Amino acid sequence: MKPDRILGRDSVTAAVIYAALILAFTLAGMALAPPDAQVGAARPASAIPVHLVELVGFGVLLGCVSAVMYGRRGLSMLLLTPVLVALLDLDHLPAYIGLAQPIRPAHSLIFISVALICTAIILRRLDLELILVSSFTGHLGIDEGLFAPLSPLSFDYIQVDPYRFSLLACAVATALLAGYIWRRGSSGRASR
Repeated sequence: MKPDRILGRDSVTAAVIYAALILAFTLAGMALAPPDAQVGAARPASAIPVHLVELVGFGVLLGCVSAVMYGRRGLSMLLLTPVLVALLDLDHLPAYIGLAQPIRPAHSLIFISVALICTAIILRRLDLELILVSSFTGHLGIDEGLFAPLSPLSFDYIQVDPYRFSLLACAVATALLAGYIWRRGSSGRASR
């Protein structure tokens, strides 16, 4: 099977795993957070398109960074990365339908750790795991305000603002590394 086709199928699988875990962490956060932590609120409708454009735009930039290293076969990374960057906001869904929830329950270090473990077990693709890290840290770097880094185990909130530059730098570095690893692995498979 061609590496491109495997990458496309694996990219879809990675996105499905990521989305399912976001929803699971959202439900876990709603179930486990004490009432005083259930203060998540929906953004004003007028702010959603602007924030979504910021997220998708940065995701496209990260996808381009990976694609530079992937080469012309990196189209699925160019598509996957912005999707993953935007998908993390699925954890706002309960607030949009009027349910109390903790703030950003899947914007958590525990979430990304679980996502990486699941992806490693199911896909065994270090490049896709790095894309998950890149997308996650890119999203957090674009966000402003509060998040609970240990959700759903703790709902002690911290400001993301002081960490934004570091998160964005991590996003770019892991996107580059993902492209490098895929290209190196792909050339190794092609020469066999």
